[in-house]
Amino acid sequence: MFDTGPSAKGTTAALAEAGYTPDQIDTVVITQMHGDHIGGLMAGDTETYVNARYITGGAKFDAWDKTGNKTFEAKMRPLAEKTTFIKGGAAVASGITGLDAFGHTGGHMTYMLESGGKQLLLGADFANHYVWSLAYPDWQVKFDQDKELAVKTRRDILGMLAADKLPMIGYHMPWPALGYVETRGSRYRYVAHSYQMML
Repeated sequence: MFDTGPSAKGTTAALAEAGYTPDQIDTVVITQMHGDHIGGLMAGDTETYVNARYITGGAKFDAWDKTGNKTFEAKMRPLAEKTTFIKGGAAVASGITGLDAFGHTGGHMTYMLESGGKQLLLGADFANHYVWSLAYPDWQVKFDQDKELAVKTRRDILGMLAADKLPMIGYHMPWPALGYVETRGSRYRYVAHSYQMML
């Protein structure tokens, strides 16, 4: 599972709708440490995914360590000993590779998923809005911690997605957050998936 949403209750409810229980989750990959990504790791003092191992970028953890962030301390810190820290280019599992995408947060990562000769980028929060993050990738976003680096990362990823015609999942894209990127001069455009993705 990638990220846990803002609360254990919401994410476990979504899992239940898909026919899963929290104890069936054996791996949780964290893309970054904002509360809407790690909030569901713990329900109070209780670990939500008791049978899981955790994977996150070492740079990401280090960027949040010693900041005093209450959510990080309550949700991620208790799981540090069960967490594997990776660098960009490392394999999470067969067909899943972590990629550095720093800027939105220190150590933010995306993940390339590969199967049957096809690829899909789990882009997490590299782009914050499906219109202006693509049409104006140089615009800075309030939530980006390193704004200049976030712009560079955004341009690099958008350029790759458009050039290689790769599908992507973006957490802030319209439901179901799956689509493509097209070039529009020096800008880009998000194209939501259609029925072709299901064939």
